[in-house]
Amino acid sequence: MPSKGIRLALALLLALALAGVAIWSLLPLRQVERQPLGLVTSLPIYWADGADIATIIGDDAELPWQRQLLEERYHLVPLDSLAPSSSTVGDQPASAPLSQIDRLLIAQPRGLSPADNVALDDWVHGGGHLLYILDPMLTGDYAAPLGDPRNPVFAAMIPPVFKRWGLSVQFDERQPLEPVEVETGAGTIPVMMAGQLLQLQSDDESCRLEGEGILAECRIGKGKVTVLADAFLLESPDRDVEGSGDALDALTVRAFE
Repeated sequence: MPSKGIRLALALLLALALAGVAIWSLLPLRQVERQPLGLVTSLPIYWADGADIATIIGDDAELPWQRQLLEERYHLVPLDSLAPSSSTVGDQPASAPLSQIDRLLIAQPRGLSPADNVALDDWVHGGGHLLYILDPMLTGDYAAPLGDPRNPVFAAMIPPVFKRWGLSVQFDERQPLEPVEVETGAGTIPVMMAGQLLQLQSDDESCRLEGEGILAECRIGKGKVTVLADAFLLESPDRDVEGSGDALDALTVRAFE
């Protein structure tokens, strides 16, 4: 019969083996549990700033920290359009980009068409959770020369659907060109040359403004809209600059969870 010491050693080895199996078995589960997050943006979030086709299709393409952070929680689904397609391709039915997602991040988009606005409003009313980040004036530096279509939209275009949700945006160009920390219900958010969100009707209780109008949270139908009137945390070259990574993580949790 094995000695007590040998039995203890065998028990320890068995426990470690079982723990290893348990840990490795959880890894695929964590990947499966990542929920899809739609992404519409002109900012270099999904691919690095100035990335060309060769870089994008290469195996060693460096991913932006924003994408890496978002993919810790979600499976990103880049979208070019929000409106359902009216055409079919072969036997494939018309697509409805928002039909398969419950969460959507729109950050400094190139512009939403009238059909996109309608689709977005319907989706939110039906229960979708939207985080909309827009900036009246970007302050980041970008690799592409001025006028290059790879550059993001430097001045946000306010979508008409904002008015339907009871919001407007104003901008004071006399602000100092320096980072400012704003306290919100989602924690401290760094901003620079930020816009200010306003409620069109003072007695409208569907939206709550925070951080002197930098952030708004609105209950629209069955869904929720979170709006941030500044994109500095997405323009930061590193997630540690002014706490941008922590702020983005806290903001997404606030908007989607």
